[in-house]
Amino acid sequence: MLLTLADAAEPCDTLSELHSDAQTVYWLSRCPQTGDMQLWQWRANSNEPPHCVIEEAVGSRVNQYGGGSYTPLLGGVVWVRQHDQAIMQLGCHGTSYCWQQRPQTAYGGLCADPKRQRVLAVEEDAHGQRLVAVTDSDRQVLAEGADFYGAPIISDDGNYLAWVSWSLPYMPWQRSQLHFANIAADGTLQAFESWDFGAAISQPQFGPHNALICMSDHDGWWQPWQVNLASPICLSSAPVDHVTTPWQLGERQHAWRDNRQVYCQLHQGAAQLYRRTGKQVEALLPNPGRVASITLAQHGDYAIVQSATSGAQLIRFNENGSRRYLVGNIVGNANSVGNAHSVDSANSTGSVIAKAPATAQWVEAPVGNEGETVHGFFYSASASPAAPLIVRVHGGPTAATYPIYDPLVAYWQQQGFHVLDINPRGSGNFGRRYRECLAGQWGVSDTEDVIALVNAVCARFAIDTARCFIRGQSAGGFTALNALAATPLFAAATSLYGVTNALTLATQTHRFESGYLGWLIGDDALLAQRSPAYKISLCTRPIQALFIQGGQDAVVVPEQTHAMARHIEQHGGEAQTLLFDNERHGIRHPSARQTMLARELAFYQHF
Repeated sequence: MLLTLADAAEPCDTLSELHSDAQTVYWLSRCPQTGDMQLWQWRANSNEPPHCVIEEAVGSRVNQYGGGSYTPLLGGVVWVRQHDQAIMQLGCHGTSYCWQQRPQTAYGGLCADPKRQRVLAVEEDAHGQRLVAVTDSDRQVLAEGADFYGAPIISDDGNYLAWVSWSLPYMPWQRSQLHFANIAADGTLQAFESWDFGAAISQPQFGPHNALICMSDHDGWWQPWQVNLASPICLSSAPVDHVTTPWQLGERQHAWRDNRQVYCQLHQGAAQLYRRTGKQVEALLPNPGRVASITLAQHGDYAIVQSATSGAQLIRFNENGSRRYLVGNIVGNANSVGNAHSVDSANSTGSVIAKAPATAQWVEAPVGNEGETVHGFFYSASASPAAPLIVRVHGGPTAATYPIYDPLVAYWQQQGFHVLDINPRGSGNFGRRYRECLAGQWGVSDTEDVIALVNAVCARFAIDTARCFIRGQSAGGFTALNALAATPLFAAATSLYGVTNALTLATQTHRFESGYLGWLIGDDALLAQRSPAYKISLCTRPIQALFIQGGQDAVVVPEQTHAMARHIEQHGGEAQTLLFDNERHGIRHPSARQTMLARELAFYQHF
């Protein structure tokens, strides 16, 4: 069955932020009508279907990328209202009221402190960030002085707190510190300890007996380390990343409870989920893909995952090896569970969503120093083999692409396009060395990587080389436009809220990324020379590009996009601009996404 434009516009990240308490599982689900995240719950082991408990938009704006937008507390939920960043409480009887609201202040990374009937949060305003404790009548500053805070977590007995901090010019995946403290009777922190391994520390968790376990990449990979010992111990020496790049607060891709651990490992850009019980280890996913969030409770082990044959799914993994699908669809001719239904079986059955999954082929090409390669995932067009190619570059640039079902990829395949998803050097999920290949090289190595991998794909597959297109979002837009200017390999590019002038961006962007460009590129002269605005002025070919931009974007401000469009036209090219007044950094509303994708498809079909 052919996908519609509405199908193609469905985002992949429809489920996120998984939590649980003694009776209930909670998660955020994207509303099909508005694109906002709403809070859902399912009463464990009940016959009731999952249901929405907060219909208002739930979401943090800390660091602009948010995360940690709610937490269960004493049978209710404390959550951040997206539009004004107020901290709200949903009580046991279904009514919400405001705990805390401060002008021009955002909250995220929420962590429950049930022993003191309060919530810990990262608070951000014009003066910076701090770690605070909030009740329905009080606010207490627990830690301040660093530029940024994240990942607060309290031990099960309520006696200890751990968190991560970092300061400019570093990003949290470059260098950060882990902190640990006792929580005194009055709620203040005492007996501070800190760890700095000269690398990036992420996702601290408390295991049995208050073992403090974090992910650190000081040995080259994000691996689990128990640190509150005389000598820190690595708990898994597998040479792979065990978590993804920390762009958001509140991420949890490993969890520890009683005698079991649930964790993921990333091999060739795909995540497999494992459960260790005692000395026994089992793989939980039939197909590796992406692990978005994990929670463990007495009533089960839960994860939000995606794979090549499914959109986002919430699954409970039972002790006997079976799986219960709570929310989600399986795509194509495979066993399925319908949306918002659940089945207990190792091989669940149900109605299939009749939309063909896209099969990814791993591709790579040599780049850089001897032994280095760039890699990605290739999806063949459904029609004739000699098809045009759409190359996608992810944002970040330290984010990553995964071999998972993406309705947009499947839609483009059905429209007669091959698709190449690329993970240039600097991408996450391939270890610290691969990520740090981008140090001082953004605008050089990423462009080289795109060209090398596209040439390799054109040599291997039947590609209509006169119709190769490249598109990128945010940092990926920077790479896409630079590649367009660097080679006639591409007929046109689409920049989705992409960086066009790094020098201007350095003075206009938000505080979280204000020191990032110095590490990625260098001084002001290099910022100017590496930017698409400069590269296009040197290009002797007329450039054709489509720009898609949110009018309220605080990361890449709209004027930067408009200036780039004017710049292309002044140099003999053609630039189209599609502006969505009410969107931020990312196009979320379903109708806006449909408009965007229809315009993009028409843009490619023009050639």
